[in-house]
Amino acid sequence: MEDKKTSPGTPAWGTPKVGSTPSEAPATEATPAGENPYTQWYEVKKGDTLWKIAKDHYGDGSLYPEIFKANQDVLTDPDKIKVGQKLRIP
Repeated sequence: MEDKKTSPGTPAWGTPKVGSTPSEAPATEATPAGENPYTQWYEVKKGDTLWKIAKDHYGDGSLYPEIFKANQDVLTDPDKIKVGQKLRIP
């Protein structure tokens, strides 16, 4: 049997082919730039506030600025959310 030599930084089993089949493609190729594949979405309902949404999702309403930061493309003021808006929950 013949030993294959690899460079010092390469594991003995070699480097897998990336993207040779759709199941092997890295998650970043299937996700738009800047999008986290684990991001949840929430549709604002009547009576919601960012504080309430943060409390429901994180267990701590004081984390509402994280939701605001993740949605600055659609929100200009954390106190002005509208029913039906779809918000990212990072």
